Amino acid sequence: MNVSLTFEVLLYLNSYYFGLFAVCELGMNAVKYINFGSIQHYSTDFGVLLGVCFIEILRVILASRGNLTEKSKHNNHRAQLNEWPVIVALLLTIPSLLGVVYLMVWQSEVLRFEYIICALQLGFCTAEIVTGVLCLFSCCQSPEYY
Repeated sequence: MNVSLTFEVLLYLNSYYFGLFAVCELGMNAVKYINFGSIQHYSTDFGVLLGVCFIEILRVILASRGNLTEKSKHNNHRAQLNEWPVIVALLLTIPSLLGVVYLMVWQSEVLRFEYIICALQLGFCTAEIVTGVLCLFSCCQSPEYY
């Protein structure tokens, strides 16, 4: 099983899903602001959403570039992963997860649809963490010489 390929497929799917997620969240926040005008923490909720959007875009771009930047050695002909962008992207997953959990649980008014799409985003992020760590472990192994 090629873990690097699995990681890249998850990043690709998450890039499209996150676009849908962000548009839905922005729309739901606008509807909540119009219908529930007395929401006290609307600016905090909107700020967290914008922060999650920025972090998630940066995270997906870094992880994709790190995963696709493969250097081949002349002697070994084995492709190696560029680790640092992937490590930074995995570290950026932590604030992204916290932001999604805030939108899912601690937001002032949470809709049922919002709960569902946040749960899907948490699933994507968790799967990316697992495959990203496995991808890093597989690239840190010493090469086998025949």
